[in-house]
Amino acid sequence: MIGALAVTVMVALGRTVMAGADEPKEHASDAGISAGEALSDGPAMPPDMNRVTATFAQKVATGIFGSSLDARQQYLAGTAWHLAYGGFWGMLYALLQSSVRIPALLLAPLWGAGVWAVGPGWLVPKMKLMLPPGKQRPYLAAMVIGVHAAYGAIVALVFDALRKRALVRP
Repeated sequence: MIGALAVTVMVALGRTVMAGADEPKEHASDAGISAGEALSDGPAMPPDMNRVTATFAQKVATGIFGSSLDARQQYLAGTAWHLAYGGFWGMLYALLQSSVRIPALLLAPLWGAGVWAVGPGWLVPKMKLMLPPGKQRPYLAAMVIGVHAAYGAIVALVFDALRKRALVRP
């Protein structure tokens, strides 16, 4: 979960630096946002993680539960989902790292890139929540992959710290 939180912060910082005065206006409606609005940034801006996850939560709420969420509910559910999703991938990393003899220095960034490939590289565009990598500017796609490689490194560091802490306990 710490890795997913770090990804969200890194992308938000990237958006702030890249947007400058051109930052899109925040969505003011209490009704939440649509998938079209989540994609409105175009191929030159990193995705707004809050908008992407909020739209995902809305799609799940309406598609599975037949209920609509207001903007606050979308944000909370989307944030919870992103943290749980990152925690799930972190748990799988811990299982793999505990089972194979691949140095964390190699496995962690590859793992993060794999998480990107499954999520933002494939599933998230299929759900119409983000532009597919081929429609993004190359530097932007590389940046998002790099952020996910950093996610893998953060997951590895947290896992290593937790494992060392568990070994020290009496």
